[in-house]
Amino acid sequence: EIQAALRRLRGEEDVVSEAEAQRLATLWLSRRLEEDEEERRLGLDDTGFRKAQEIAEILDIGGGHALATGDTALMDDEVEELVREQLLSVPEASASWKRIAFALLKAQKRYAELTLRRQQGDVIETPAPLAARPDAGGVTVQQLIDDYMADPSRNRTPSTEKTYNTIFRALKELFGADTPVSSIHRRNCERIRDILVRLPKNATLRFRGLTLEQTADLADRESLERIKPATVNAYLGNLSSLFKWGIRNWRVERNPAEGLLVNNPVADIDQRSPFSLDQLKAIFNAPLYVGCVDDDSGYAKPGPNVIRRGRFWVPLLSLWTGMRLGECCQLHTEDIAEVEGVPCIFISPSAEGRDDDADRKRVKTAAGRRFVPVHPELEKIGFLSFVAEARRKGEKRLFPELEADKQGYLSGNFGKWFNDKRRFLGKVGIAGSGVSFHSFRHNYRDALRQIDISLQKVRALGGWRRDSDGEEARYGKGLTAAVLYEDIKKVSYGGLDLSHLYASTGGSD
Repeated sequence: EIQAALRRLRGEEDVVSEAEAQRLATLWLSRRLEEDEEERRLGLDDTGFRKAQEIAEILDIGGGHALATGDTALMDDEVEELVREQLLSVPEASASWKRIAFALLKAQKRYAELTLRRQQGDVIETPAPLAARPDAGGVTVQQLIDDYMADPSRNRTPSTEKTYNTIFRALKELFGADTPVSSIHRRNCERIRDILVRLPKNATLRFRGLTLEQTADLADRESLERIKPATVNAYLGNLSSLFKWGIRNWRVERNPAEGLLVNNPVADIDQRSPFSLDQLKAIFNAPLYVGCVDDDSGYAKPGPNVIRRGRFWVPLLSLWTGMRLGECCQLHTEDIAEVEGVPCIFISPSAEGRDDDADRKRVKTAAGRRFVPVHPELEKIGFLSFVAEARRKGEKRLFPELEADKQGYLSGNFGKWFNDKRRFLGKVGIAGSGVSFHSFRHNYRDALRQIDISLQKVRALGGWRRDSDGEEARYGKGLTAAVLYEDIKKVSYGGLDLSHLYASTGGSD
């Protein structure tokens, strides 16, 4: 009951299908007929008989009219009582609420018809009451997985599906695809956890043909490097999400993986290191920025060219706007536009199915849908001129030379190039020091802290998740582009001089 109340407070909604609404309506009808039968079993006097007749006729006529016109408001009180009893979080007037209410309208009409027949002395048996949830014992591991992945209300990226596949594989290998989900308990999930912590890195690619347990045993024998605790916890989070979905959708009764985690000895602050000033200087004074052979295989070799394309601009965009790598790589030329005279970058996903994998844009969180004013430093370096030239060429994507990886992410190959110790960060001598491309975003967050602006502005400028679901949580609410521009102008990195990149003094394209 507490969990159900918390879900309602957080605004979480249980989606009730047609079949589930019918199940609830059948439960309601069974109870009403049982009450009627009990009264008749105890005996009805003339007054009681006439009262039962009147009620049945009223429900038959009035309920029939409501059913014919779809007036579900007649059943609102019944729906409210039912969803609370069944520990569901179903907001009034939601699609699920109306679905239940309409099913109850039909059940009420059926109740009136059956009661009138009882009034005539017909034998109308009361059907056995149905449980609020179906028998979970009949739902197998494979059925739960299939139903979960087929849910049209959920939007999963290819990389997310890939991480889920490890948990699905563990469930099927350890317990069997045809095993009833109801038989899986906490100890079973702990067994999955104990195998995950023993898995070596890249287990799926390196040890094809072996089960996860066999792979873990091999890693024990050969003392192979294991996956990180954070990765294990991500897998366990997926396992919990699977059962949590099953509860909400009446497939399972409980979540045996809830709160199941391993200790991560790496302190949170150590997992989120920004670049130091010296590291930023090393990055933006690399041959790619001061002169290289080309921005392909010759990016690390000194030369006469400064090629202002994706590899040049993406790190700068992240440093001065806080954009994630994927958000930078997927930009379209139309995403840069003026608002109230202020040049801004709009960060949002494209319409589902409108583009192919390389062009489809993705944003990590709902809070990530935002606009960010272009920092004056980016203007000095020539970003707006670069955008104008891309438009003149008729480019759709701002960085058309960036190619998507096998999963359709434009950021995939870029991240490998930038973070690899043998490539960009390795070439500038800072790979393996607890930093990665995402460190730019931490630099940006620290810079926002230094200028002492409100948390609402910080979230609007960086697309960080809101802690509440109220009106104050809507990004940029009440914040104009002009206001945000005045704040972003204050963002700076003391000691970092990028004047050698300014358009007037920068190298050639």
